[in-house]
Amino acid sequence: MKRKDSPRLETAADSHIGQVRTNNEDRFAVVPLECNGVRSVLALVADGVGGHAAGEVASQTAVETAVNAVRADPCANPVKVLPEAVIRAGQAVFSQAAKDPALRGMATTLAAVWVVGRRLYSITVGDSRIYMRRKGITFQASVDHTWVQEAVEHGLLTPDQAHMHPNAHVLRRHLGGEKDPQPDPRLRISPDEPLPESAEHQGMTMEDGDALVLCTDGLSDLVQAEDIGRALRHRRLERTIQELIELARRRGGHDNITVAALRFPAAEAFGPFPNWLRRIVVFGLSALILAAAAVAAYAILLAPGR
Repeated sequence: MKRKDSPRLETAADSHIGQVRTNNEDRFAVVPLECNGVRSVLALVADGVGGHAAGEVASQTAVETAVNAVRADPCANPVKVLPEAVIRAGQAVFSQAAKDPALRGMATTLAAVWVVGRRLYSITVGDSRIYMRRKGITFQASVDHTWVQEAVEHGLLTPDQAHMHPNAHVLRRHLGGEKDPQPDPRLRISPDEPLPESAEHQGMTMEDGDALVLCTDGLSDLVQAEDIGRALRHRRLERTIQELIELARRRGGHDNITVAALRFPAAEAFGPFPNWLRRIVVFGLSALILAAAAVAAYAILLAPGR
C-alpha cells in the first residue's frame, strides 16, 4: 500500500495478484509533484499482456517512462505533456520488445490522471478505467478502447450485452505496437454525457467530495460503479482500496487487481481550521454547557419552597 497526503488531496493505491494468476502483470504509480509552489499528483495504472514475464515488463516500462516524462517538466502544460508521455511510453515498450525475442508482442494498457492544484487532466489507452464520484454518483468517466465498446457506440450491442460478450477484452488500442498509440483525452463528468462532449473537460476543476478511481480490468470485470461508490464511503482511502480488492477476490479474482484512488475531502462543518483549534472549540463549548447546567441546578435549589 502506498499513500500520500497533501492538505487537500488524499491518495492511495495497491495491487494484488488475484486468485488465479501466478504473477502480477499490473503496475501503478502515485507521484507527488510541485511547480512554483503548486502541488500536483500524477497517478497511473497499467495492465500488461504478453507471454512469460513480458506483460509485467511492458507495464513497468510504460509506467516508468510516462512518470519520467512528466517529472522532467512538472510546470509544462498537462494537455500537451500527458499525451506525449503516453506516446513515449508506447515507443519505449515497442523498442524494448524489438531488442529481446522473449519480449516480442508484449503490450500494455495505461490510465493516468494528473491533478494540478484542483485542475484535473487525464489520458487512457486500452481498457484500464477511470471512475469518478461526484455529488454522490459514481460512474465510468473514461472510454474503453475495445471491440465491444465500438459495437456499443455503433448501436450493435447494448452495454449489458457488451459486458458478457466473448470479445469483451479484444483491445483496439494499446501501448507497444509499431505505430504510436492514440491517447484518449475523453472524460465524462456525468453518467449520461455524450461522448463527443467529453473531450472538452481537460483542466476541469475538482470540487470538495469529488473522487477518482483508476483500475485495471481485474477490478472492473467484477466490481460495478455502485460497489466503488459504497467503498468510497470510508473516511480513509486505504480502506476503500482494500475493500475493492477483497470484493474482486471474493467474486473470483480471475486476473490481477490494481486500484488507485484520489479524493478531495468533503467540506467539514469546522472548515479548514487545524485540529488543535477544533479541540479548543469543542472543549470550550463543553465547558459552557456544563457551566450552564450547574447554574440551572443552583437556581432550582434556591427556588422558593425548596
